[in-house]
Amino acid sequence: MAMLDTTDARKKGLEQPSRRGLRLGHMTEADAAIDTAGSEQSTQEFQQIFSPDDPLDVLWIKAYQGEVLGEALFGRIADQLDDEERKAKMRALATLERRTKESIAPALERAGLSTEPDPESLATAEALSGAASTPWKDLLGTFEPITSQFCAMYRRIGELDPSESEASELLVAHELALRDFARAEIAGDTTTSLDRINALAHMQ
Repeated sequence: MAMLDTTDARKKGLEQPSRRGLRLGHMTEADAAIDTAGSEQSTQEFQQIFSPDDPLDVLWIKAYQGEVLGEALFGRIADQLDDEERKAKMRALATLERRTKESIAPALERAGLSTEPDPESLATAEALSGAASTPWKDLLGTFEPITSQFCAMYRRIGELDPSESEASELLVAHELALRDFARAEIAGDTTTSLDRINALAHMQ
């Protein structure tokens, strides 16, 4: 999950995405539908995560290294938080990213792609860990537009390779769970905010 206006950081692959702004209004109709279910669309511009012309191997690398980055980033943020409840929640997000990474690793291996952590992803996580000092709701407010973009990318993986639809759907489900976590926290539903994450099959 990229923080604030640094969209390129959380889930960049080995190749830097093009630096073109993307408004949520440019999302697919499916993404617009899930985004408007409970919150207004943001008008803030974010870097485009992927291109429809990206080949499958590039998308897999972006997806996998994004989980590497997310696990490291959420863990580093947790290390810096004083609030024990929020620290535990960030660690839960780090666990989600790790288990998601582990769940899609076989798909990368079938595609002949490396599952080694990219040092650049880890360095980016370290650079972004200062987001821990951002006000909590501001930090969580960045989840909504970013998760929408990644859902679109993960669906694209399933379109390009229907044989990997299970992995594609798992990626989408984890992204929507992150979105719902942030929505719940912002709304003050702090006791149930992790429910959708905990309900995911690969979190059992």
